[in-house]
Amino acid sequence: MEQPGASVIRSSSPFEVLSLAEHTLGFRPRESLLVVSLRPPRWRTGVVGRVDVAAVDEPEVVDAVVRHVVADGAGRCFVAVVTDEGCVPPAERGTRRRLSLVPPLRGGPEVPRPRSWTGDGLLPLPGADRAAHVCAALVRAGVEPEPWLLHRGRLYSYSCDRGCCPAEGLPLERLGATQVAAEMVLAGRVLPADRAGWERGLRTAVAAAGSGGSGGPDEPSGPQDAGDAAVTEALADLASRGRPGSRALRRTWSRLLADETAAPGAGLRLPAASAAELLDGLRRLPLRDQLLATAVPQALPDLAAAPGAAADPDAALAVLQQLARRATGSWRAAATGCAAYVAWCAGSAPAAGVWAEAALELDPGHSLSALVLQAVSIGLPPPGRERGRERGRERGAPLTG
Repeated sequence: MEQPGASVIRSSSPFEVLSLAEHTLGFRPRESLLVVSLRPPRWRTGVVGRVDVAAVDEPEVVDAVVRHVVADGAGRCFVAVVTDEGCVPPAERGTRRRLSLVPPLRGGPEVPRPRSWTGDGLLPLPGADRAAHVCAALVRAGVEPEPWLLHRGRLYSYSCDRGCCPAEGLPLERLGATQVAAEMVLAGRVLPADRAGWERGLRTAVAAAGSGGSGGPDEPSGPQDAGDAAVTEALADLASRGRPGSRALRRTWSRLLADETAAPGAGLRLPAASAAELLDGLRRLPLRDQLLATAVPQALPDLAAAPGAAADPDAALAVLQQLARRATGSWRAAATGCAAYVAWCAGSAPAAGVWAEAALELDPGHSLSALVLQAVSIGLPPPGRERGRERGRERGAPLTG
């Protein structure tokens, strides 16, 4: 199960929740089941998850989805089947609201108690059997579901036949008018048309400049080519000129993250010799773990200089991507694999999985990437993530990969 991190929106519109899910995933899902947990008392959004819609036929997959939602402290859950299969029947709807519906997201602090439900209260829309399976499992776990269908460009409710949810559905073009979508546009973030385009973009972000590799025609060339050659030469000369001490390298890394936050592109402006030293440090244990602890101290509190201190994983991801672009081979694998780990700790499991795969293609023996890929594939929550109804925090263990 792909399990990106928590975001927060406050709205009574299902389009806002859908827009949040798309932008959290980073792509527009196809043939998928989406879940978004809603946490009491203010019904803020929590974990956003996605699985292939066909996987819902496997009981263990549904059980895993429900476990993640419950562990996130959800009292309610937005459930959406995304499919182009089947046909919407003629608009003849009877009163079939046997499922206890979720109130608007701006509802009060009281958690509604799920009513006894056997799954036969959903409207006969495509995917209703799968939606019913998931909703019944959520109800048994004490979570109130709200089921929706995204079918061929329109949004339908499985459980409401009132005027607010017309039988012909609601056009998904309204997703572009949501507050979430507007904020993403202002931030310069545009969703690719599909998952393949999204994955290509992620791979391009860590593709070596001028390599002619997986980045394709959008891959940068020109000025960065010289930087890539300079870093390669600096890496070759590193052994002869000596490596910096771990303390000096940690200071360089911390300054680099601060510079990236202040003015993006710091990793590309870094002198080739310093970039080579950092790339070398990302291959040295336990120095690598100490550098990563600066980026995600909640995941590695025993190694962080200031446990619980605020950090900027986005800055670390940007720097790691820039370092990866300036390197080749196993050096690029080290930076890419570390980006996968930071992304996973930050809650971006789908991106972490793509980068972990890319690192393993470059260096099949990169064990950190293998650990991240395994964690993502089984839906393991990242270390230090706020979980459960008690909101307790797990203590992260030092990396062993």
